[in-house]
Amino acid sequence: MSIRSINFYESGYAMLTDIFFLFLKASLWALGGGFVFMGLIEIEIKKKSWDSLCDVNSLITIATSLPGPIITNLSFLIGKNLAGMIGGLTAVLGAVLPPFIIIYLLAPFLLDQRSSQAFVSSFFYGGLVGVMVFVFLTAYRWIRGAYNFGIVSFASFALMTILMLAGIHPLIALLVGFSMNMFLKGNTENE
Repeated sequence: MSIRSINFYESGYAMLTDIFFLFLKASLWALGGGFVFMGLIEIEIKKKSWDSLCDVNSLITIATSLPGPIITNLSFLIGKNLAGMIGGLTAVLGAVLPPFIIIYLLAPFLLDQRSSQAFVSSFFYGGLVGVMVFVFLTAYRWIRGAYNFGIVSFASFALMTILMLAGIHPLIALLVGFSMNMFLKGNTENE
């Protein structure tokens, strides 16, 4: 039974409330930007068992290819997929409210730099630790996913990562990794 076929007054309000608080919570923890947000949203949607209602990985791919901030793009796409246009707008509101409030509250401290320099520095150092943890957890899940597809896919992923870290243009690195994957998988299937 699709969420769109359920009477809005019976469960629509509860669904919109869940969407709002899901994106509000993720946005509070996503000080590191879009990549941290993507990892958090993916985990939270699986926890709520909403992954049957929307394909998060496909929506992440679409959101990263659209112009604009990844957080608002992804929020709108997932919210719209879960509860229609109002769900998309609710998700965006939940995602943009925490940064807006934080900036609004920190602005007076930032304008008076002499009295707040230690406070602001401590705030950002604390946020840096959290961001590093979420980035490493997201990278670990991606690497584990590549390894689960087989050693050839994992080797292709590792090669692409090394090439990009070495300063090779990402498109060239992707082309080399994709070619390696196709060539090696083709050879293993022929044997």
